[in-house]
Amino acid sequence: MNDTTAGAVLVTGAAGALGSALVRRLLAAGTDCIALDKNRRKLEKLHDELAADGRAPLCVPLDLAGAGPDHYAELAESLTGEFGRLDGVIHAAAEFKGLRPIEHLPPDEWMQELQAGLTGPMLLTRALLPLLRGTEDSRVLFVVDDPEARAGAYWAAYGVAQSGVRALAATLAAECRKTGPAVGTYDPGAFYSPLRSRVWPAEDPSSLPTADVAAEAVLEAFSRVERPGAD
Repeated sequence: MNDTTAGAVLVTGAAGALGSALVRRLLAAGTDCIALDKNRRKLEKLHDELAADGRAPLCVPLDLAGAGPDHYAELAESLTGEFGRLDGVIHAAAEFKGLRPIEHLPPDEWMQELQAGLTGPMLLTRALLPLLRGTEDSRVLFVVDDPEARAGAYWAAYGVAQSGVRALAATLAAECRKTGPAVGTYDPGAFYSPLRSRVWPAEDPSSLPTADVAAEAVLEAFSRVERPGAD
């Protein structure tokens, strides 16, 4: 796959601001799209809106914070039957409750955010590796949120997950350099989203790029992900 105009690509967090913008752009480019999100109602709304325009994604309601290995294995099997191939995965899902000191962080919130932001994406990618390897130029892109800045005070599990995802991507890239897929990370920078407004509620949305602008940058980064040279 030399660009994002062919094949099949799975997007996580597909009902969110960035995820839905990615789905719309992928479909407009002629790509088959699997839209995965925990919010079934928003997924159905996205599907209906896009279907009215003539082309809709395959919607998969799945909560990364609650799914286990069997759920991901079943999804991989279903996608194999539906598409017979998978050209890429874009991890755009994020779970963030708000800024808190670790001392006062509810343990279940810590576990949920790490599951949604780090463990879930790992389990999903792991399950999809055989399917991704069926396509010569497949790619996996993890969208990250400035891991250095999010390692500061009060970012708690969300910040840990951002640092962990970068390490996860580096590990996968090294392990997959001979067999594929290509694996990378990309930080689109600040853009307006409901998640961002939880941290900076007084920020003027008009002063920020839109999620659609961020999606364009993410897809450009996705198209450039390459495996390092294999010996």
